[in-house]
Amino acid sequence: MDTAAREARARSALQELGLEIADKWASGFEERPTQQLVLQKLIDPIVRHVLNSMLPWIIGLGIFFLVLLVCTVATTYVVIRSGGPSPMEMVAAAIAAAAKH
Repeated sequence: MDTAAREARARSALQELGLEIADKWASGFEERPTQQLVLQKLIDPIVRHVLNSMLPWIIGLGIFFLVLLVCTVATTYVVIRSGGPSPMEMVAAAIAAAAKH
């Protein structure tokens, strides 16, 4: 039983030591200079790298969707101004032709 009691005390001491170390680390991180240092040295370079690598893709996609929008508007304008049968009339004619067969 003596070994089990020693092991329990050792585990308890290790747990207390771990909690104390974690508490000191957390309280040290809460200080303003530490937060600024982590922000400047770790987070800021990561964010800059991600933005620098993603920005050309974002700009390219924006231009692509703008061109797509212009093409869609131009196609819609041409179809409306052509004066031919409307798409609804074409669908109705197709349904009527299918019903005859």
